[in-house]
Amino acid sequence: MMKFNRPIWKAGFATVITTFQLVILENYIIIFLKEDLLTAIITITIIISLRNLLQLFLRVPLGELSQIIGRKPLLVSGHICFILSLMAAAFADNWIWVLISTVFMAIGMSAFWGNLFAFIGDVATESSGGNLGRIFQMADVGSIFGLILASFLLKELLWGLKELFGIVAIIAIISGIVNIIILPETLDEEHRKRVPSIPKALIASFFTMLSSLIDMTRRKNLTRVFFFQYILSFIEFTATTFLPLLIVEKGFSRGDVSEIGMWAILVIVWFKPYLGRLTDRFNFNIVITLTTTIYCLGLLVCTTVPDNSVQSYWLFVLLFIILNASLITAYMAESSQTSKAASVSFRGTAQGALGFYVSLGRATSTVVLGPIWELIGLIGVFCFAAILVLIIVISLWIIGEKRNNHHNQNLSS
Repeated sequence: MMKFNRPIWKAGFATVITTFQLVILENYIIIFLKEDLLTAIITITIIISLRNLLQLFLRVPLGELSQIIGRKPLLVSGHICFILSLMAAAFADNWIWVLISTVFMAIGMSAFWGNLFAFIGDVATESSGGNLGRIFQMADVGSIFGLILASFLLKELLWGLKELFGIVAIIAIISGIVNIIILPETLDEEHRKRVPSIPKALIASFFTMLSSLIDMTRRKNLTRVFFFQYILSFIEFTATTFLPLLIVEKGFSRGDVSEIGMWAILVIVWFKPYLGRLTDRFNFNIVITLTTTIYCLGLLVCTTVPDNSVQSYWLFVLLFIILNASLITAYMAESSQTSKAASVSFRGTAQGALGFYVSLGRATSTVVLGPIWELIGLIGVFCFAAILVLIIVISLWIIGEKRNNHHNQNLSS
């Protein structure tokens, strides 16, 4: 049985309190903008796009910063930014406050996720897939807590979204203090980057970001990983942004959005470590191609679910189970493959580069799909995005198979 060491448990706690916050922001910000603040679609598109555009410029520099000062300061800073994001949303009476919330959310995501994966790579490089499964299992625990709370407050107590954002921020402050106390540092002094001035090094990293990104991307064992991450993030953000809105438009309540997500997570949470181990046992290209294909097909089926009924409710739950399982397996494959392909001396930078492609895919998603949403509606968004990604993934698979066959023929001759 795979050992689940103490640093991983502590990283798991940090993940619980992070996803507890993020599941609320990601599920309800777009509903809050559209229905509560009556924000125009173009403005919503700009705000959601900004979250990812900012991360394009933050992921790599903050990844490099972690190689200088360590993983813990970045993980704690990310958590603080999520709290500030929730507080800004709780006070929002117009879209400008949500814009501020989005800025903090972008900084927090840039500081936290890439460095969390580097943290795991530091303490469990060879078994990173299985340990990532455990971490994502803990992420589900945080999501379940958040979704249960949201469902209860919105559906039973009839609270508004601003009150929900506020109470989650208060809980996150308390748990964040515990996180600061228990979270260890995993990057030893031997592998830290030495610089004469940390502020100057951080500023310089913004100017050298492009060269660092190009250097990481050109590495033969990372290029394909990053490209698949870009495609995966494009389709994943389509679902994250628009599925809650689709559920509401089909006649379900805001509380139902949380309940559907919660039931799906409750099923998947037990299988996360096993899904993570798939990335340790099977070829990366097979895992990422299969899971992305399943995800796209699942989104297409979501558009055909009938309006509000008991059968539709449970059909959405089933589809969310399939979507979550395929997505989480794909993301674990990406992170695990990046950690395996990068030595400890540039693992933080490599994970930062992976985060760049996460943000690039998500930013492309909102920039491209925002106008489509306005022109042909919500169903058109899902159909366009899923079919486009399916065509790309299948094409890449065919090209890869032809190259493998050609390579095998050359070896045999």
